[in-house]
Amino acid sequence: MNRLSEKTLVELPSTVAKPGYDRAAAGVRMVHLGAGAFFRSHLAVYADDLLEQGEADWGVCAVSLKSPGVDQALAPQDGLYTLLVDDGRKTRARVIGSLKPVLNLVQQGEQVMAALLHPDTAVVSLTITHRGYCYDPAGDCLNQALPEINADLRTPERPQSAIGVLAWAIAQRQARGLKPFTLLSCDNMPANGKVLQRVLAHYIEQAEPQLGVPGLLRQFMEQYACPCTLVDRMTPQVQEADLERTAGILGLHDAAPVITEPYALFVIQDWFCNDRPPLENAGAILTPHVGPYEELRYRLLDAGYLTLGLLGSLAGCQTLYQAMQKPEITLFMVGLMADAGVTLEKHTGIAWEEYQQQWLMRFANPSLRVSTRQLVAEVSQVLPYAVLPVVADRLRQGLSIDRHARVVAAWLRHLMQVSASQAVSDDMGAGPLAAQIRALGGEAADPYELTETVLASSDIFGATLSEDLEFRRCVTTQLLDFLDQFPSATHLRTSG
Repeated sequence: MNRLSEKTLVELPSTVAKPGYDRAAAGVRMVHLGAGAFFRSHLAVYADDLLEQGEADWGVCAVSLKSPGVDQALAPQDGLYTLLVDDGRKTRARVIGSLKPVLNLVQQGEQVMAALLHPDTAVVSLTITHRGYCYDPAGDCLNQALPEINADLRTPERPQSAIGVLAWAIAQRQARGLKPFTLLSCDNMPANGKVLQRVLAHYIEQAEPQLGVPGLLRQFMEQYACPCTLVDRMTPQVQEADLERTAGILGLHDAAPVITEPYALFVIQDWFCNDRPPLENAGAILTPHVGPYEELRYRLLDAGYLTLGLLGSLAGCQTLYQAMQKPEITLFMVGLMADAGVTLEKHTGIAWEEYQQQWLMRFANPSLRVSTRQLVAEVSQVLPYAVLPVVADRLRQGLSIDRHARVVAAWLRHLMQVSASQAVSDDMGAGPLAAQIRALGGEAADPYELTETVLASSDIFGATLSEDLEFRRCVTTQLLDFLDQFPSATHLRTSG
């Protein structure tokens, strides 16, 4: 079977959409660090849409940061790959052509730096995961203890980390009198642009003498834009069956297809220091402030994922889709999201009810292979910004917190199971709490003592909630309900 490439595009069946623009003539004004599947289901597709609309400058140089993989799969395909959009009933196939070229930082470092230093480069975007930012949230600063940062600070001209690469590129652009590029973080974390700006500023401050540009920190802070964004599109890991399915649809072999859903959200703070792609023409939302959208997403969507993971896991469900097939869980989700919706700022004009309906439909898509175990593994990170602020706001407003307290109680019930089995929780941030629960007796722990002990953790629950008697009472009541109705926790009754 022939392989997908520029030459074999003519062999595609008419049912497969393919680039209708001249790829050879397209300019490259964006460089993207982190060429994984999420980027290729999201930003690369927005760029492809722009190229289809005649915005011929906005091709993307995609950079794989670590060991060869994505770049080796895409290079023989001239950067082309298949996007399979699956709504659970039918699959639409589209070949994406916005990537040109695809490079590897380790093996093609000089070419990567040349792309970053090209005068036409206006935007450098990133999907490098939380760890790639080398951020210490406790100190709101760069984590200099990390080996890659330590090495880069010693030899900044030979950077290994994404932060080191960006700092060196910024220094070189300043030295050459080149216009700054906008730094566009597309990773799913709160205030991602501010985090990126903070770690880069700290790195530049530490490395300024070796970077060789006097006043570089001041120039970076004054001239480089780091807008915040909100990005959302589920992108399951590709499996062998997906490769076979793609080949069956294309009649060609594609070594790097991407599976995703119809839904996509891209909210961007409209703060650029160079020319910007008209991403709003491709469906992105440009706004002065991303904060209201972040609050919407965290309190409804992220809290929803977390809740489905917990309730689904306790109910014996393996996947998010299976959890949504239980009417009692779906009903609980509707009520939980409504409780969160009324705490959102009213002046923003965002119709949260529309997002609620869209997100509930997404949860019920059987093609999205999201495991409840994967969702439960993130509770300790997600709970503080997605669930607990709603609890605090509803307490201040004198509203019921029963549903959100039940989510917390479900987590405690889950940790009791983990403690009883002597297993190590997938949620590394919950390790100390699981150890506390084990010390209290695990499954046999007194629920009153357990709740009082765990909720006293100000690291997770904050100084105010950890001492709030109403919060403690509600969580204890919900935990007692779990233990009374389903002592083995193999099934779960949710309150409406």
